[in-house]
Amino acid sequence: MTPTDSSPTPQPSGRTCLVLDAGGARSAYQVGALGVLLPALEADGRRPTLLVGTSAGALLSAALTSTAHLDPEEQAVRLHDVLAQATKKKVMQPLWRQAPVVLARYASETLGLTGFRLRGLFGTAPLAATLERAIDWDALHDNLDAGRVEALALTATAVRTGRVTLFTETSAAYGDLPAPLAQHHRAYVRTRIGVEHLMASSAIPALFPSVEVDEPAEAAGWYVDGATRRRVPIAPAVELGADRLVVVGTGAIRPAEADAERDRQPVDLGDGGATLLGAVMDDPLRHDLRRLADTNVLAGDPDLSPHLDRHRRERGRSPQRLLPYAAVAPEHGEELAQLAMDVFRSNHGTLRRTIGDPDLQVMHRLLGSDSPLQGELLSYLMFDPDFFDEAAALGRRDAQRWLEVNDGLWRTGHLDPPSGAQT
Repeated sequence: MTPTDSSPTPQPSGRTCLVLDAGGARSAYQVGALGVLLPALEADGRRPTLLVGTSAGALLSAALTSTAHLDPEEQAVRLHDVLAQATKKKVMQPLWRQAPVVLARYASETLGLTGFRLRGLFGTAPLAATLERAIDWDALHDNLDAGRVEALALTATAVRTGRVTLFTETSAAYGDLPAPLAQHHRAYVRTRIGVEHLMASSAIPALFPSVEVDEPAEAAGWYVDGATRRRVPIAPAVELGADRLVVVGTGAIRPAEADAERDRQPVDLGDGGATLLGAVMDDPLRHDLRRLADTNVLAGDPDLSPHLDRHRRERGRSPQRLLPYAAVAPEHGEELAQLAMDVFRSNHGTLRRTIGDPDLQVMHRLLGSDSPLQGELLSYLMFDPDFFDEAAALGRRDAQRWLEVNDGLWRTGHLDPPSGAQT
């Protein structure tokens, strides 16, 4: 449905940016959290007008932009509708259909025939078709044209150079895009957002094929998941002009506790893969949130803030602003991982289910079925309605807990919750 009212929703002064991080199938957690946060933002008079999305978060950001003309409750319903369409068969091709292509491409590269390259294990043509159908693209562009959303920025990673590229569509009144310093290895390019940009942002390396982007011409090339090289996930929100941040992630907001006995347990391929994935998907957001919160404390200290501002001026940067934030992510990573294992055993572990859809069982066995971190890996690929429902429930719970602990949306101090807060 295309919006008919061309007037942007009145907002208080300042811009609120919604940052949605990577997560694959775990994005169901974000959908649940947004069902709580969107109405709270509306009640506070601060609907997000800037959206920054990475990987699965890019898909949700596009969906939210396409529904920006609706009330928050209806937006939440539409997000659930999009999520419901992201079942496995509508995201990736079955392995049995992809296997001949994978083997042929792998053999060609082994023989030096580089014109027929292997770019990923799973085919994602179904995802492209799903995105074309599930998102109202006319409404997305209309909402940007009308200024209901001022900027939509999707993060992708250039394969050859590793440059973090933010494909950005803005309202006419937004102005110039940020121009980060060269050493940040990050660039904004203005474009009309389409399916290819969403596919590029969510192309998990090795699992999903890299994506060739044609527009805009100055950024044409091959891209993979935006989470692979970005180290400061919150920086784009600040550079785009946000005065308040709402961040929703799917990785643990706190690292696992030290456990010497657990560290001595034997490991396998699955453990190594989960550790690598956590370093890419979880750690940057956790560290950047903590950096933001700690900098807020310094910026709010009248004795320290002049020194901080001088330090930034010497490096050609503007004075530090105090940025109120809301941050919702799992307290610990084990819940989503355990949930994925429970759904896998229930829905995909029997012989009958394996014969009908062997892909997850094959991945489970290849990566080490007894790995204690196996659920961490499976949770990114568990495009299963039962997993979606339970993960969304966890997101709703954690978002509600954030509102209760902070007596509202916003916090400016340290990320750690007040002592005595329940986890």
